[in-house]
Amino acid sequence: MVIVKRPPITAPAQVTKSIEDFINGAPDAAAYAFKSRVMKGNQTQITLTIPLDLLDRASAVAAHLSISRAAFIKMAITRAIEAENT
Repeated sequence: MVIVKRPPITAPAQVTKSIEDFINGAPDAAAYAFKSRVMKGNQTQITLTIPLDLLDRASAVAAHLSISRAAFIKMAITRAIEAENT
């Protein structure tokens, strides 16, 4: 039996394009590639990394206020920006 090297796999251009489309479709791809943003209405989608304990605390406060965690985070950012501008 002869052992031969496996021929290199070359992806057709169509497959390569769909891979690039998938990567560029990530919510935060625009931040790195400066191409387009993922928009939801008049808002843009982002990816945020925060400590787990801070997320838990934000979730608890949001639940206490009967609002979504996203709404609480938006409210907190708005209040922080307004406090800086006064």
